Amino acid sequence: MSANLFTFSAAADDDMATLMSGHGSLRIDGTPLRDMLLMRLQGSAEDLDDIEGSFPNGIEGRVLRGKDHLIALMPMPGSVAEILDHIEEGAYLLPPLLWEQGRLTFRILAFGEIRSGTKPATVLESRTVLRGDRLEEELLASGLLLPSLTRRQGESLLAALESGYYDSPRRASGAEVAKGMGIARSTFEEHLRSAEAQLIKAMSPVVRMRLQEKELGLEAVGPEAVQLFASFSKDLGLYVSMSVRGDKVTRVDLTEEPPEDVSGDAHPYLSRVLELIATGRGDLGDIPLDMEVTPFERQVLEALRTVPPGEVVTYGQIARLIGRPQASRAVGHACAVNPAIVLVPCHRVVPAAGGLGNYSGGGGPSTKRWLLEREGALPKVEKRSRKD
Repeated sequence: MSANLFTFSAAADDDMATLMSGHGSLRIDGTPLRDMLLMRLQGSAEDLDDIEGSFPNGIEGRVLRGKDHLIALMPMPGSVAEILDHIEEGAYLLPPLLWEQGRLTFRILAFGEIRSGTKPATVLESRTVLRGDRLEEELLASGLLLPSLTRRQGESLLAALESGYYDSPRRASGAEVAKGMGIARSTFEEHLRSAEAQLIKAMSPVVRMRLQEKELGLEAVGPEAVQLFASFSKDLGLYVSMSVRGDKVTRVDLTEEPPEDVSGDAHPYLSRVLELIATGRGDLGDIPLDMEVTPFERQVLEALRTVPPGEVVTYGQIARLIGRPQASRAVGHACAVNPAIVLVPCHRVVPAAGGLGNYSGGGGPSTKRWLLEREGALPKVEKRSRKD
């Protein structure tokens, strides 16, 4: 196996340029942690003394001081967010990113080609082909590879993820995943536990840093409890469950089995979702959401909320709508992990090649077909399929 390692550079954005201004010895390496950036700042004692207490973005002085460095956690700079947003499917940003002498340098690993200009105003500095041990060294150093993860453990973890074993509520049992893999349930569970243990250990530094956000003043204290409401839809033959935190919806699911620990079967938002399912009519765009998704997934899901009942769009059309015309496959993935189905109408997205495509809700494509038929959009899907 081989891969291409691309090195790009770009001018530092305003926040980082301000931080480096007047500090010629400063060198910053950073690792993205979801919507935050974990930074290590190295330089002369004079520069570090001057920098401490002068960070942008409202975290002034809240840093950890080491012997010859500073550690800080800050909101994601716009330049890094833009880089992450422009990375193509099948390519990976290798941390750390480096800021020095007013410029940002970053590396992207791709198992194939990528287009130059990963981000506007970037310069391709070098391209290196990695093979064998060199590729493994880069993956290990970046944290993208778990060194002791076996093939069987990886297969079990991936099968569990793709089958809905980790969904809430679960869409597949351990026995069902094992049957699909053609192995005994006990064997599957042993492989999965080993893989999960490695992932948890690998993620522990990130979790510790996220827990320290309270001390850094970056996260509100005391999140509200989530309540679960559910009702049976005779139209779909499925249970519709809705998780609500405060006045915002965090999740909507369609399941064959009744969910547990339900707070009740009546909630104004749930009633509106059930009405849409029953009649195919209704605008749910004003219902507030609190979804734990990536920035790209949020873009996709917010775009989906603009598609009205009775209309369908393709994955490519959504990709173009959010300014990512080459990301139709990534749009499909965002639809697959949509945490609030029906409320965020991913059932209105269909393949450009024709047909309905997949659906992550209970009942799969048959549920998608029923929803589109009730909304009056099925003839448009069939017309598109005949044309293509």
